[in-house]
Amino acid sequence: MMPGQIPDPSLAAGSLPSLGPLAGISATTLTDQLKLADFRQLGTMLSPLHFLGRLGKRPLAIKTEMDEDEERRKRRREKNKVAAARCRNKKKERTDFLQRESERLEMVNSELKAQIEELRMERQQLMVMLNLHRPTCIVRTDSVKTPESEANPLLEQLSAETK
Repeated sequence: MMPGQIPDPSLAAGSLPSLGPLAGISATTLTDQLKLADFRQLGTMLSPLHFLGRLGKRPLAIKTEMDEDEERRKRRREKNKVAAARCRNKKKERTDFLQRESERLEMVNSELKAQIEELRMERQQLMVMLNLHRPTCIVRTDSVKTPESEANPLLEQLSAETK
């Protein structure tokens, strides 16, 4: 177009073939609608123009970065899932071990209590036998300690003080 020529109305901004869906809208209508626009209503009409300048390598790079992030998250979740299962298994094994150890110690405790009771009964029998033997014994009684005095050091101390 040469300077001073009147532009052809068929080539107005609203009728350019490169504008896609906006080709049928006149420039003044589009300008007025954009001034008062609710972009949600015009979203479908604006979407081809809106993203026209953004096509190229950058959106693909963002998409691959998002895919990589998603893949990293997926791997991290999988590792976390495996680690959680391993932790649960170790906790279960530890609980089972402690349960078995507790049962073993309870059994040992009951055996020791039974052994203590047997030893008490044996001690009692030996004391009875000693008391039965004392009247017939020819060994001096002063040199032999009795089980009662062995069991009670206070009696020994009192008898030593009185002599």
